[in-house]
Amino acid sequence: MNGSRWRGWVAGGVIFVFGVAIGAGMVAWTGQRVIRQALQNSPGEIALADRAATRIGTELQGSLRLSAEEAARVRAILDQSARNLKALRVSVGGQAAAELRGAVGRIAAELPPGKRVELYRLLGRRYERLGLTPPRANAAP
Repeated sequence: MNGSRWRGWVAGGVIFVFGVAIGAGMVAWTGQRVIRQALQNSPGEIALADRAATRIGTELQGSLRLSAEEAARVRAILDQSARNLKALRVSVGGQAAAELRGAVGRIAAELPPGKRVELYRLLGRRYERLGLTPPRANAAP
């Protein structure tokens, strides 16, 4: 290959690698934001379940040509379902957090003291990225 052709392939490869790296970084950043938002939504906030209930209610009202009274009854059922789903998310989220704290404590109990400090430092950074309170070293069994 001549020199300019070789440089063209290298330039194309570099552009491809940078594109993949930037794309992967954006996917990771977006995913982290979505997870953080899902974990931090309180039960009183408008969440995915509320938006879904509104969208489904509107779609059913239009598609089925519901009267105002029928639409109100359907909307009430969908709103109750959204509240139940949010309560379930909070309950399961609490159970998941308790399990994670227990697992961290069990792992820490298996490590020597010097490595426990490093474990909690590493986990602290991960928790903070998600906007959560990191586990405390003195919480280990």
